[in-house]
Amino acid sequence: MKFGICTSFRNIPQLNEISFDYLEESVQRFLIPEQPQEDFEELLHAIRQFPFPVEAANSLLPSNLLLVESPSQHVDRPRLEQYMRTALQRAEQAGIRIFVFGSGPARACPADIDKAAAAQQLAAHLATWSGWAREHGVQIVLEPLRYEETNIFNTVAEGGAMVSGIANSGARLLADVYHMACNGEDPESILPYSSILSHVHVAEKQERAAPGHHGEDFRPYFSALHRAGYDQRISIECNWSNFATEVTPALAELRTQWIESSKQAV
Repeated sequence: MKFGICTSFRNIPQLNEISFDYLEESVQRFLIPEQPQEDFEELLHAIRQFPFPVEAANSLLPSNLLLVESPSQHVDRPRLEQYMRTALQRAEQAGIRIFVFGSGPARACPADIDKAAAAQQLAAHLATWSGWAREHGVQIVLEPLRYEETNIFNTVAEGGAMVSGIANSGARLLADVYHMACNGEDPESILPYSSILSHVHVAEKQERAAPGHHGEDFRPYFSALHRAGYDQRISIECNWSNFATEVTPALAELRTQWIESSKQAV
């Protein structure tokens, strides 16, 4: 199992030690798909000075790059294709293996279209992108989001059913412990989708804090992951109150709970 953190690489010099296995950056902030290649090359050169890989990237789409066509809403398909193809090409350069498709505002279902029709459009986008992503060694994982952040694909079951329908495309599923807790989802809901689960996010429900900040227990979720045979990556995606002092204890707490939860999974 690899344990990573979600933050800008520019925050790393604050740390006295590197206690994580990989960094999860932002597509918009790091890969900057709508800015010139030379600007990205500068960021890539800067990040390569650090002794860790960047294996994942979240914040896939800006809020104004809309995905669902409806009478009131237009999808700029040429811009969307250029954005995604550029992002994937730059991901390959950077060694990124996972793209997190959260992007709640971009994927939201407008009021003037049926949610089932919106879901079909989103599934088509994800299948198309995943085909492109295979050419660059990248997997795109759908992130179910809490109800406060979007109105479609909120639960692991909803996201899992969609991804299962296009599984041959290479698309995969993410489970986020914070979103699951906010939505009141049972940790067991992970199990039916173990074969398509490829990434995990974690943060405490209270204040979306770092592991250990309020002492919340992730073991029920981790136990389900153990039983699902999950052994890939877990990223801390949280609101850091003091990044430099919180990272190492948060990762230690994460690793401790992961190991202890393996006993509950027996």
